[in-house]
Amino acid sequence: MVVREMTLEDVEAVYQLSSACFSEPWSLESIKQEMANPVASYFVAEQDDKIVGYSGLWHVLDEGEVINIAVSSKNRRQGIGTLLLERLLEEAEAYKLQVIHLEVRESNSAAQNLYRRYGFKAIAVRKGYYHKPVEDAVIMAYNR
Repeated sequence: MVVREMTLEDVEAVYQLSSACFSEPWSLESIKQEMANPVASYFVAEQDDKIVGYSGLWHVLDEGEVINIAVSSKNRRQGIGTLLLERLLEEAEAYKLQVIHLEVRESNSAAQNLYRRYGFKAIAVRKGYYHKPVEDAVIMAYNR
């Protein structure tokens, strides 16, 4: 398993993974545009020359936001999400971020448990944040 920076060559595979993991995935064009975003860092998890996960972090001044962490359904529960989160936290350290926020579906207890293990705490709820299906988001924060 290798976690590395995402490249333009990865965009199609990331789009396919995003479409499989999320009910409202980003468009292929949006993912391409994010590759040029100067305040974004994206990583992929690659296994046997196949992208099985990806993650993204926005960093502005001393704050960050986890944009996505996705792992293919057949590769879950193998520590890939953990590796991707650890890489995001390394990136946050490099940018000297003081706080990192994220939103997670209220029903996604596996992700919430992962974030809690790394020091994220639930700080608020955004009602009806997600669609397809409609669901609240738990806002979590990590403070250094």
